[in-house]
Amino acid sequence: MEPEQDWCLNCGAAAPGRLGERPGWRAASTVIALALLLVLGAVGAGYAALTDDSQPKQTASAPAAAPPAAAQAAPPAATTQPPAATQPPATATTPAKPKQLPKVKTPTSGATTGSPITPAPAPTTSTPATSTPTTSTPATGTPTGTGTTTTPTTPADTGPKAIELNGDAGTVYDPFKRVKDSGETTRALDGDPSTSWYVDPTVPTQVAVGYVVDLGKLQGVRQINLQTPTPGFRVEIYATDETTPPPDILDTRWSHIKDVSNVGAKDSGKQKIVLGAGTSKYRNVLLWFTQPPTDGPRLRISELELLG
Repeated sequence: MEPEQDWCLNCGAAAPGRLGERPGWRAASTVIALALLLVLGAVGAGYAALTDDSQPKQTASAPAAAPPAAAQAAPPAATTQPPAATQPPATATTPAKPKQLPKVKTPTSGATTGSPITPAPAPTTSTPATSTPTTSTPATGTPTGTGTTTTPTTPADTGPKAIELNGDAGTVYDPFKRVKDSGETTRALDGDPSTSWYVDPTVPTQVAVGYVVDLGKLQGVRQINLQTPTPGFRVEIYATDETTPPPDILDTRWSHIKDVSNVGAKDSGKQKIVLGAGTSKYRNVLLWFTQPPTDGPRLRISELELLG
């Protein structure tokens, strides 16, 4: 070796006195350090595997990273002592790794304890739910029996109904003093078509006389059925909610409802006058005659019926 040369480049021997008085101290220290690293890595991996079941594979990979650290620590040891001394301890530490790795993996088998979580959703089968809908079948039979009660109510209230009137409910309405002669007003409401109320106006071409019917209370009128042996006259329908009929046909308390011409000319003296839905309530209804019948000035009404 040349002066100031520490190592032989051919055989690798060290110069006398280069290794010091304690040539095996550094090799022993490296072995102890590697052993401590392996033990700490195994303890840490085992603790992580026991405490965390969700990541069993990550704990096993932790000790696997230890070998590169050991491999990196070996070269600096070779710089301080001959390679022959560093190789034996490296081979002695390597077999310890595979022995501890399976120990780290064994706790992962405890993860099977979490397996009962998977069968938990199995009881959520819809089998009990299917049994409950079957109870709805008897419900179909119950409404069929109750539905029969509603059928008689629908046809009962269809169409207008006759309003009950007193025999003296009809009176002559003569605001212009046009009545020359008149019969009994009760004959128009007696239900006998052979009898009739009549009126003879003073002016043959213009009647200007009325017939008032007192309903007895506020009621809705939907229709008027009239029968006369003297067809062809014209009538105007008025109504009021006053208890006493207004004294003048032009009084604003009268409500003009409808006009009908040629009464009874198309149906052998019978005439049906539809007034509406009957939502408005009236106390008195007036039949105001404006034109006489086609056969003469005398006007007759044999039957008069009001429906609400």
